[in-house]
Amino acid sequence: MGKHVQQQAAARQIERILRRSGGLSTLPEVAAELLTLLAEAPCDTSRMAAVIQTDSALSALILSLASRERIAFTDGRATIAEAVACLPREALREAILSAKVFPTLNWTAESESRRLLPRRQLALHSLATACCAELLAQFVLPPEQRPAAYLAGLLHDLGKPALDEIMPKSFERLIQQARDTGRELYEIEQDQLGLDHAMLGKRLAEKWQLPASIVSSIWLHHIDAHTLAALEPEPLLPAVIALADRIARKAALGQSGSYNEPEDLHEWVEFLKLTSDQMQHVQDELPLSVTRQCQMLQRSPQEGSHAYITAVQHTAVGLARDNQLLNEASHQFAALNDQNALIGGFLDEISAYSSPVEVAEHFAAFWQKHYLCGTTAVAVLGEAKDVPEMPIEMAVVGRDGKTAVVSVQPPPEQSVIPETLKQPFDIAPVCGTADWLLEPIQADLNPAQMRIAPLAVQDKTAGLLLFELMEPNEFDRRRCETACRIAAFTMAMALNTQKHDDLSDRFVRMLGTLRRTRTELAKTQSMQGLAEMAAGAAHELNNPLAVISGRAQLLMAAEEDETKKQMLRQIQQRTEEIAQIISDLMSFAKPSPPEKRRVALGELIQKAVEKTCTQHQLNSLEIEAVVDEEESIYVDVHQVTEALSQIFSNALQAYPGQNGPIRIESEPQAADNTVRLIICDRGCGMDPETLQKATEPFFSHCPAGRRRGMGLAHARRLLLLNEGSLRLESRPDEGTTVFVGLPKV
Repeated sequence: MGKHVQQQAAARQIERILRRSGGLSTLPEVAAELLTLLAEAPCDTSRMAAVIQTDSALSALILSLASRERIAFTDGRATIAEAVACLPREALREAILSAKVFPTLNWTAESESRRLLPRRQLALHSLATACCAELLAQFVLPPEQRPAAYLAGLLHDLGKPALDEIMPKSFERLIQQARDTGRELYEIEQDQLGLDHAMLGKRLAEKWQLPASIVSSIWLHHIDAHTLAALEPEPLLPAVIALADRIARKAALGQSGSYNEPEDLHEWVEFLKLTSDQMQHVQDELPLSVTRQCQMLQRSPQEGSHAYITAVQHTAVGLARDNQLLNEASHQFAALNDQNALIGGFLDEISAYSSPVEVAEHFAAFWQKHYLCGTTAVAVLGEAKDVPEMPIEMAVVGRDGKTAVVSVQPPPEQSVIPETLKQPFDIAPVCGTADWLLEPIQADLNPAQMRIAPLAVQDKTAGLLLFELMEPNEFDRRRCETACRIAAFTMAMALNTQKHDDLSDRFVRMLGTLRRTRTELAKTQSMQGLAEMAAGAAHELNNPLAVISGRAQLLMAAEEDETKKQMLRQIQQRTEEIAQIISDLMSFAKPSPPEKRRVALGELIQKAVEKTCTQHQLNSLEIEAVVDEEESIYVDVHQVTEALSQIFSNALQAYPGQNGPIRIESEPQAADNTVRLIICDRGCGMDPETLQKATEPFFSHCPAGRRRGMGLAHARRLLLLNEGSLRLESRPDEGTTVFVGLPKV
C-alpha cells in the first residue's frame, strides 16, 4: 500500500478516535474555579464566563452546547458571556461537570516540565494569541466582528491538544522533530500523518458546530497572505489570527510546538495595513492583557489540583441524586419513543459537518432500536466502488448497544454491491451474498439471521445496511425502503461534503507548494543568469589572461634584474589566481551532471578527509567518527567528496593552525530513505547574520582578500545536484554543526 493510502488510513484512524472523544481536557485549576462558582447561590455568571474564556477546551464546549441548544445571539455573533447567560443552569452545570480534566492526581511541576510541550505552556500560547487578536481587532475589524477575534485566537490551535490526547507518544515525536529540524510543526504533521493540527481543529470545530468564522480561522492560520486573499471571501479575521499567532510566538508567551522564528510577520502587517505605532501598541499591551486574563484563576496549578478533588467530593452526593432522577427520566423517555421520534432524532443528530461514518453510526442505532434488531451495521462505500484497494469503513452497533467502527477489504475481482441488490429495493440474506462483510465484526451475531439491504438513491448506492433478525418479523418493505432512502440521501450528502473538504485541503497545500516552487524557480533562474555571466566572463577574460601570463613569462626569462623579475613573477601569479576564480565560478554555476554509483559511507568520508589533508598540506585530520561505514550511498563520488571536503575545510577555519577536532556522526532517516551526517566543530562559531548568509556565493566572514566565499555555497550546490541537503546550526563561541542528507541506495 502506497504512502498516500497509508496517510489516509492514519488520518481515518485519528478522526475515528476524535469521534469517540467527548471533548478536550481542561486544566484542574480552571475546573476547580468553575465548580466553586457553580456551588454558589446565586451563581456569578459574569465571572464564570471570564474564567471559561481563559480555557480553549471549555470555550469550545460552551459554544458547541449553545449551538445545540439553538441559542440566538445578539446580532448573530457568538460570545461566551451571552452563551453562559442564556444557557439553562442545569445544562451549563452538566457540561462543566462532564468536562474531562487534565491529569490531576499524579501531576507535579517536575512531570509537567519534562514534557517537550507542557499543556499549560500550550494553553498560555493560545491565551496570548487570543489577547493579541483582541488588540489587533481594534485597528482592523468592524465593531460587530471584534468579539469573535478573541475566541478565534483562543481556539486556533484546537487540534494540538487533540493530537496530544489521542496519540501522546507520536505527538511527542513530532514535537521533537520540529525542534530538531527547525521546521514548522504543521509541515511535519502533514509529512507523517497526511494531515495537520489545523485540519484536525477544523474537523473538531465543525463537529462541535462552532461559528463558521472561527472554523475558517482555525483552518487557515498557517497559510500565507496571498493564498488567504484568493481563498477566503472574508479574510480579515483569519488574517488577524495568523498575525496574532506569530506575534505570540515571537514574544515567547507560552509554547506552540514550532521552534523556528516566524518569517512572514511583516507580510501580515502589510496585508492588514497596520502602522508601526499600532504594532508597537499591540506589543506593549500584550503582556499586560495576558497577565489580566491569568489573574482570573486564583489558584496555582498545585492548589488547583487539590481544589478540584475537593470540589468533586462535595458534589458527589448531588450527582448521585441527579443520576437517579436522570435514570427515571431516561426510562420514561424510552417508553414514549416511536418511529417518527426516532427518525426525527436521527435527523437532528446529523449536521452539515457530519462525516459519512457518523451518519452510518446514527442510522445503525436508529434501525436497531426501531426494529428491535440484534447486531446492526452500515457500510460506507464511498470511493471503494471505484478503487479496488480502498478499504470500506463500517459502523457496527452490537446487541448491547455499543458502537464501533471497523474497516473491511473487499475481495479482489468481486463487485462491492451484491448482484441481488442491484435490482429494485430488496432485503436479502447476507450468507451467500456478502459473507465477507461479516468478517471484521467482533460483536455477537448469528450469521444465518443476518440480512442486507441497499442504501440507494436515484440508482446510486451510497452504503449497505446489515442487521440481525432476533425473531421472525414481517418487514414492511415500503416503510423500510423510505427509511433507507433517507439514510442514503443523507450519506450521499456527507460523502460529497467530505470530498469537497478533501479537495479544499489539497488545494490549500497545492497553493503553498506552488509558492515554494515559485521561490525555488526564481533562485534557479538567478543561477542560470550567473552561469551565463560566468561563461561570458571566462570567454572574455581567459584569452587576455593567457596573453598577460605568457608575456610575463617571456619577459621574466629575458630579464636579469631580480627586482623586475620578482614583479613579473607576481604578475604571473595573480593571473593564475584570476583564472582559478573564473574556474571556481564556472564549477559552481554549471557543474557537470552527477554520475551516481553505489559507495560505502566510510569510503566517501575517507576520500573527503584525504582531499582536505592534501588541500591544507596536513598529514592528518583529528576526526571523531561514529558512523556506519558499510551504509551504502547512491551519489556522484567525486562531487560529494568535494562537498564534504569543503565542509571539513570550513571546520578547520575554526581552528587556526590546528587539524581539529571534527566530530562526524551518522543517523539513518527511514522516512525519506536517506542518511544524515552530523559534522561538528567546537570552534569560534557564527553569529545569526553570518549563519544566514554562510551558503551564499562569494560571502565570506573573513577579512577582505583572505577567501573567496565559495566553499559552503559550492558544497550545498553539489549536494543538491545529488538529491542531498545541507543545513547549518551555529552559535558564537560554541562551534558549528552541519547536517548533511545523502540518499541511500
